[in-house]
Amino acid sequence: MDIKARIEASPMTKAQVGIVAICLALNFIDGYDVLVMAFSATAITEAWGLSGSDLGILLSSALAGMTIGAIFVAQIADKIGRRKTIILSTSVITLGMFASALAPSYEVLLVLRIITGIAVGTMQTSLNVMVAEYANARRRATAVSIYAAGQPIGGVLGGIIVAALLTHFEWHSGFIFGGVITLAMLPIVIKWLPESIDYLNAKRPANALEEINKVLVRLEQPQLEALPAAPVSTGRPKNNLVAVFANGQAKKTVLLAFAFMMIMGSFYFANSWTPRLLTESGFSANQGITAGVLFSVGAIIGALVFAWAGARFELKRTLTVFFIMAAASFAVFALLADALNPALMGAVLLGMLTNASIAGMFTIGPVYYDASMRATAVGLIGGIGRCGGIISPILAGALVDAGWIPGNIYFVFVLPLVLGAVALMVLRKPASPVAPAAAQPAAAQQEALAESR
Repeated sequence: MDIKARIEASPMTKAQVGIVAICLALNFIDGYDVLVMAFSATAITEAWGLSGSDLGILLSSALAGMTIGAIFVAQIADKIGRRKTIILSTSVITLGMFASALAPSYEVLLVLRIITGIAVGTMQTSLNVMVAEYANARRRATAVSIYAAGQPIGGVLGGIIVAALLTHFEWHSGFIFGGVITLAMLPIVIKWLPESIDYLNAKRPANALEEINKVLVRLEQPQLEALPAAPVSTGRPKNNLVAVFANGQAKKTVLLAFAFMMIMGSFYFANSWTPRLLTESGFSANQGITAGVLFSVGAIIGALVFAWAGARFELKRTLTVFFIMAAASFAVFALLADALNPALMGAVLLGMLTNASIAGMFTIGPVYYDASMRATAVGLIGGIGRCGGIISPILAGALVDAGWIPGNIYFVFVLPLVLGAVALMVLRKPASPVAPAAAQPAAAQQEALAESR
């Protein structure tokens, strides 16, 4: 049994749990860093006299930066390593948050939010890959889903923290707090987060054997006397963005990116427009905000629900079912939007099923690609997914301007989610060593591992 297969089949050690915990903490902080602009929006608008359009661009800047980072920058994790990329990203986010607090003008803050977003998108891709690579086969879906819950938890608690800060300080305080907590993670990452064994084995940097053995000691695994045979990469394009479409991989890349775009577009529409659309339907602004908070609570629950389901059932089929249920939840919400209590319950359901599906996409993406291009592929898929998150709120705004009944707009997102489910159905099971057992019972795991060797 080779080194990867051993880790896949072995129980999770304290070291592996610790690695997942560090990644979870960083994702938690990322959730705060991304949404701090939304929490501080009113205070910044009052301080600088911003128009609605100015504020809208500022609110979108971090998400646009995350898309750029995920697609174009995250691939450095396949070149210099996951650990170095995470350390670099954490450093840039720290500087970006402190610099944002000192921004003298709208234009400077806009540029800083884009830069910070690029670092966040780059880091999240590397964290996603790191969790998938260090979790064993049985617990991978659980580990990635719990990791995925970090961002909405950071968003919910971040709103509470910023609201408390703004009662005593100006808008700068939210960014300063974000910089402090991100900086506090930097020495923890440097000391306790190891490099990915998959990366070390695939790229063979200097002292690769020594570094792998150090990690194996922490994982309570036997050390290696020599590196295993190098992965074969004959005929593979040198550019990883090209490689994820080469040698028969284009179909799975397109299908995964399409599915991710459908779920992210639906999630960000519901996340950003539900409070406003309920207000348009005749409810109060506070009732709309309550629906938004309940959506976020549902999102946290959804990640944990997928953690449970993904560990017990076959991953691709489970994710397909969640896509279909998410599609149904949009139709149900559209039908319930006229009554307050059913609408509030529907908001929880929307958040739960859409974010459960997103957690599933975070889990399934890394298992379809080998280590040498995994960060590039996951970043590309996630970045395209975020494009859906940028487009869908704009589409919803156009439908509102066209006079659509607010509840009916939710019906628009049923078909994209059904099509996303179809894309997952068409997707073949992965042949990579990080894959088939991601959410199978123990006996099936051993069988899948045997097939992969």
